[in-house]
Amino acid sequence: MYQVQSTPDPGSRANERGAALVISLLVAMVLLVAGGALILVTSMSAANAIDATAETQAYYGAEAGLQAALNALRGNASPTASSMSVGMTHINFRNAVEPPNSNDCPSGTGGDPTTWARLSRWLPYSNPRNAGTRVTVGTNPTVEYDVVVSLPPGDVLPLDPNAEPIRLLVQSTGYGPNGATKKMSMIVARNAFDPTVPAMMTLIGAPGGIPPMDFSSGNSNNHVYSSDDHATGLSTGLPAFGTTNDADRLIADLDSADNTTTTPRASVLAGSNIPTYLRTPADARAFLDYMQKLAIDGANASPATATYLPNGGGGNPTGFTFCKGDYDMGSGAGSGLLIVTGELTTTGGTDFNGLILVIGTGYVNRDGGGGGAFYGGNFVAAVDWPAASPAWTSFGSPFFNFNGAGNATMQYDSAAVAAALKLLPPPVVGVSEY
Repeated sequence: MYQVQSTPDPGSRANERGAALVISLLVAMVLLVAGGALILVTSMSAANAIDATAETQAYYGAEAGLQAALNALRGNASPTASSMSVGMTHINFRNAVEPPNSNDCPSGTGGDPTTWARLSRWLPYSNPRNAGTRVTVGTNPTVEYDVVVSLPPGDVLPLDPNAEPIRLLVQSTGYGPNGATKKMSMIVARNAFDPTVPAMMTLIGAPGGIPPMDFSSGNSNNHVYSSDDHATGLSTGLPAFGTTNDADRLIADLDSADNTTTTPRASVLAGSNIPTYLRTPADARAFLDYMQKLAIDGANASPATATYLPNGGGGNPTGFTFCKGDYDMGSGAGSGLLIVTGELTTTGGTDFNGLILVIGTGYVNRDGGGGGAFYGGNFVAAVDWPAASPAWTSFGSPFFNFNGAGNATMQYDSAAVAAALKLLPPPVVGVSEY
């Protein structure tokens, strides 16, 4: 056998020279592209993180604007150093939405020239007399806001200069670093609950008056039941007693005929005239739950803004008082908003200015002689609270009894009602980002 030997021919691989360099360049290019992409992604992530932080800070600025405006609307913010407009003593919903009163504009001259309401009389703008300025929340980084107060679409400012709108739209723009902005809005209602007062005394009865209400107004012409407005001296056209069925209306009309009573003495209220929280037992229970929470929160505030009595009580109430159980009002003067879920007992010498809501047991007993006067509005309704098992689907029969002599008065008073409603903070109906 012969061994064959192979001798490499260098010339045969001449076309492969530089292949390693090409491959190295290709690999380097791939790595360069990947590295560049990684750097780009990293820088974009950092930029996005910075932008997200700036937007979050702008969001907090917008939220701070809403909170500051709400605080002002609730009367917790002092006005700026400028003098108040003639006849203006404090903020209200009308002052908040009218630019000459909402903005820092002393006596109408030399003040904020802004043509829209921005609460510069009440919020700490950097210069409340210059349009376009903002309120600074923080300086490291700089976070600011400004607000605009207007009426919600479709709402109209009342023609009466003393009347307030029922709702306000507050729009807040927050400003963060790097030009970030966020816009938020909220609707604020003037009253914490439906302010409708359809009669001097509203008696929510059982369907069809079965069983009928227990009603006794006394038989003396010295007992006055009036729907004329005590605050203005004008007739309102409201009934002295408003019922929810004709059987109860007839009882109230006949029983109060011997008293001094405005005309009409008693009327059946249309469903739309009944406050929303007294249209069904479920509505009434939800209302009592809400009022109880407000009372507890107010009682725990410092200083306290409400009185909460979890086991009944008595005395001469002032401010917002929620009594879970029976309440005994002795001789003396009280005022404000009184909610009683048990039996309310008063004497002939009891005076009260404001709103009285006896919702629960629905039992009012006024006993004894005297010259006491109730000015404001009164509601009586029997409902299960807390809910029974099964829960009531209809109201029970209310009870009202006046047993005594003397000159006793119960009369509607718009000013006393308005003062009672203002004891509760304006609630936020809704908040949105836009």
